[in-house]
Amino acid sequence: MLTAIVERCEAAWPGGWLAPKAFVAHLGLHTPPGEPPTQALAALHCEDLYLALAAVEGQRAALDALDATVLVPAGRAVRRVEDSGAFVDEVLQLTRLRLLVEEGGRAPRLTEYAGRGPLRRWAEAVALGVALALKRRPERSTPLDDALIAADLGAADPELEHIRHRYRPAFRAAFAEALAALSARDRNLLRMGLVQGLGVESLGALHQVHASTVSRWMAKAREALLENTRAGLARRLALNTSQLDSLLRVLDGSLELSLASLLKKG
Repeated sequence: MLTAIVERCEAAWPGGWLAPKAFVAHLGLHTPPGEPPTQALAALHCEDLYLALAAVEGQRAALDALDATVLVPAGRAVRRVEDSGAFVDEVLQLTRLRLLVEEGGRAPRLTEYAGRGPLRRWAEAVALGVALALKRRPERSTPLDDALIAADLGAADPELEHIRHRYRPAFRAAFAEALAALSARDRNLLRMGLVQGLGVESLGALHQVHASTVSRWMAKAREALLENTRAGLARRLALNTSQLDSLLRVLDGSLELSLASLLKKG
């Protein structure tokens, strides 16, 4: 029976991702004690257990299959919480992180999947939990507070205060346009790095690349975001380069602070 199960799993997921003995040992961990082995094994979603184990072990084909057959369908459920592409992207990235990366000494959540039900439904529950938690965050329902940037500027000069309030809408519109021009990966990297405080090691594990690669990705994304914001602001206000630089120094005394604040809202 074990041979038949292994063959069935390898047919479902071609490529021989796992050594048969290792997978059989994994099945043993999830077979309920006190039941006849044949009955216990028949009740398990073995193909899903095979996929989960291979994904946790970092098999690239398994990770791609997990995205296509588990996370994409979970995204459709997340849309019931908020029908926004940016929101769904963020939730799925956080769900993938939770499923595949150790956090705070806790093993990846995917190691807890026991095969009692379909993996897709199990992951959907995880994604909905992430979505609801994200939806309840105060910063998602509270308008962006200009006090954050005002504090950075000092805000004591009435003239600076006037400039800041006059041009802030144009800056935000240019920023939103520049953010939308980034790829989904780059938007989520910036949100997860700047807003949620995830380090490059965790982000590297999430994307199955070295931390230095994530650093390069984030640097390029931030550079593109800043340059496109500058271009959009100059276009809206018809400013020359020196005027634009002066205005940005007033509006954006701290790029890191502005990016984090606006990404929270976006």
